[in-house]
Amino acid sequence: MKLNKIFAVALAALAMTACSDNNAEDYPTFLGATNTAGGVSVSMPATFSLNENEIPSYIPVNVTGEANGKVVVTVEVKELTQTPADTEPAKKGEHFNITSYTVNIPAGEAEGFIEITPIWETGVINDDRVFELSIVSAQGATVSNATCQVTIANVDDPYTSMCGTWTLRGVDNTGKEVSYRINVQTVAPDSEDYGHVLYGFGIFGESDYLIPLINFEYDELNGNGTCEIGYGYMMTDGKAFNYGLEAPAFPVCMYRTSQGVTVNHQAVCTFDSTYSTITIPQDANIYGGLYYTTTMAFSGYGIGTISNMTLTR
Repeated sequence: MKLNKIFAVALAALAMTACSDNNAEDYPTFLGATNTAGGVSVSMPATFSLNENEIPSYIPVNVTGEANGKVVVTVEVKELTQTPADTEPAKKGEHFNITSYTVNIPAGEAEGFIEITPIWETGVINDDRVFELSIVSAQGATVSNATCQVTIANVDDPYTSMCGTWTLRGVDNTGKEVSYRINVQTVAPDSEDYGHVLYGFGIFGESDYLIPLINFEYDELNGNGTCEIGYGYMMTDGKAFNYGLEAPAFPVCMYRTSQGVTVNHQAVCTFDSTYSTITIPQDANIYGGLYYTTTMAFSGYGIGTISNMTLTR
């Protein structure tokens, strides 16, 4: 997250304190009485596809007709023994979970949703997975199409193959050898940075601090790739903290020189098709400089320094 983006994100992180509870059960009085009007039906799409990294995902239940009350739809999951070519059966609890088997659709609404949570094992390339979702009962409506074949599509590729646990070794500003457990993750799938930026959480021994790895590229033909240390990028996923300074602050990835620190540096890292070593230039280092949320100015303070880095798993 580059400096021109992080100010608004940091402030939003401080403000995000509200929460909601969407786990309403099917109590008899929930959303009022059940529909009694005729000509109302419900259906599911014959097929539906979602990506394994869409967490959660929502499968629609469509309502046709004018209902004067709620429609209550209950579904069931069926594990398939035969699936289309180049796919495999999806197993509930292993490949996905379902939040609730019942959806309440209020009068006047043309659509409700069944919430599915794929279980994504990042970096593991597998066949697409398929299961069946069927309406088993509908209160206040008839059923026009009961069964939906749901495909959980594989999204893994060289980018996601970088995910997992790595070990970062180096020396701190006193010359002491240090080692950190780094959990590499993708950014959110709906982010414009997906496929290009990775977050390595755990630097300086804190789970909230991250190494930004940017400009990810992979050459399929030659089986090697590059990424860069994200100098000028935020070192948390949108979080700011009270460090006891004059205002809340957030760490930014900086480069330390003999004259001071800067965000104007480039360090291109390399890796190969084993995805087991990210080779970092020997002259690279990371300094976590604290920037104020109020002014976006460097405070002069930092959260740590590491140099002479190796990143392996």
